[in-house]
Amino acid sequence: MKITIDLSPEEADAFPELMGLDKKLGDLVQEALTLDKNKEALFRFQQGVFNAQDWSIENLSKYLTPDFIDHAAMPGDLPGLEGVQSRFSAWSYAFQAEPEENVEIVAQGDLVAVCYNLHAKHTGEYMGIPATNRDMVIPGIEFVRIRDDKISEHWGIYDFMSTAEELGADMIFVPRPEPGLPRRPEIPWGAEIPRGDEISEGRD
Repeated sequence: MKITIDLSPEEADAFPELMGLDKKLGDLVQEALTLDKNKEALFRFQQGVFNAQDWSIENLSKYLTPDFIDHAAMPGDLPGLEGVQSRFSAWSYAFQAEPEENVEIVAQGDLVAVCYNLHAKHTGEYMGIPATNRDMVIPGIEFVRIRDDKISEHWGIYDFMSTAEELGADMIFVPRPEPGLPRRPEIPWGAEIPRGDEISEGRD
């Protein structure tokens, strides 16, 4: 059902206040347009980088700012665009992925949050587990900050427990003799993992 309300310009300006909002109608419209634009920046990155399997620095620079920060990067990983290239290359070495399935997307200010399912086939060694050729569904949540129509920051939460289950592996917690301060896991790949074009050439 569609409801139409006829308002004069003066009534339209006062409408947000009547609804308990502290912004003018024009500001609300502009904010909605900006949020849609920010979502589109995320969609472009998904389509142009991950789904296209193209993480050359030249391509990444179309969607990420030069000072891009990945807060989900692991200790020892490369910073900036080189780190993104390294992580995506390592991922494609172990998995053949299909397009991401976005489940829910919300935006506020310059932030966009997406809950998604990643469909993939395990075709290479991952975390010490040889290829199983299993079809997998990996859930995750990501937040990105948009600046100048590009992604400037990224935070990610991944369901590693679910990933281990999909691989037919057990993920267990083992106490350390000296707990000490919390630490993040080191990167599970190294210099021997091929990058970008090397992976594509190896599969042709």
